[in-house]
Amino acid sequence: MWASFWLSESDIHKARRALGTSLQATPLLRLSLIEEGQRGEGEVFARLESLQVTGSFKARAAHYALQEIEDQLDEKGVWTASAGNMGKALAWAAKQREIPCTVIIPHDAPLVKREAIAHFGAQLVEVPFDEYQQIQVKGEHPAGKGKLIHPFADRAVIAAHAVLGWEILEAQPGLEAIFLPYGGGGLCTGVAQAARFFNPQIKVIACEVETAIPLTVSLRAGKPLTTSYTPSFVSGMGAPFVFPQMWEIVRQLVSETEVVTLAEVRNAIRWLYHQAHLVVEGAGAVSLAAAWKNRGRFRRAACIITGGNIDPQLFCEVLKDAELQ
Repeated sequence: MWASFWLSESDIHKARRALGTSLQATPLLRLSLIEEGQRGEGEVFARLESLQVTGSFKARAAHYALQEIEDQLDEKGVWTASAGNMGKALAWAAKQREIPCTVIIPHDAPLVKREAIAHFGAQLVEVPFDEYQQIQVKGEHPAGKGKLIHPFADRAVIAAHAVLGWEILEAQPGLEAIFLPYGGGGLCTGVAQAARFFNPQIKVIACEVETAIPLTVSLRAGKPLTTSYTPSFVSGMGAPFVFPQMWEIVRQLVSETEVVTLAEVRNAIRWLYHQAHLVVEGAGAVSLAAAWKNRGRFRRAACIITGGNIDPQLFCEVLKDAELQ
């Protein structure tokens, strides 16, 4: 049932034209992570998708994916299975068009994301976490009404992410690496395909948290493997397995992986708050944590700060507990 997720250069340009100026133009910020004695090296640029409409990079994906199927919709509207950011983004995009929207969420979805989805008028359906992940694998559920817009295994979603990658590479053509959080694989495959056309020498580095590293162990083994998964404050990414519909394309496009600790993610959140005055969620800071670890390795690298939708109480707890290392 899954269409090919391989894009042509014209697919990316089509998506870029379609997106146009309909979304927030988010900045590419140069971060001062240069160590003493390394002046002129180790520059890291962060694309602040946490400042995007709906507070995450998923807004462009939901907007474009819905636009692509708008003429196929009936009174049932659209649905997705999302731990938060895609659900919020699709609810927002559907509301703009007055289209019904259903979002299936795991039982542990953050309150701030639940409230945002409901605010945009979508129907929320809560399921156990294991069932939620199987919905993402199979792309079906009795509660899913209308057309499915998959949160990552969707050609239009991936094309929208490729546009994001293209914009970063266009703004900073001298990049040697891009660090991306790895959840379902949509962002990594989209950005990597933009890099494939723009500059195939750029390393696309998929970043995982120590609590769930299925891509790291699978790439090492050369085949999909199941690993342990421990829930944490880094919500919205992480699974005990690589989603089967994404494995073949991911293993061909991702250059390598980087695993960060929860402490390193906390430090990245804290750094972004104190040094850049940004509020960022756990998954949004994973790529910066990885770039931080590798800041002496590349002369110029980029990371995508994917989202800022974090519960205020959790954010305060992270700020209190984290210590810069």
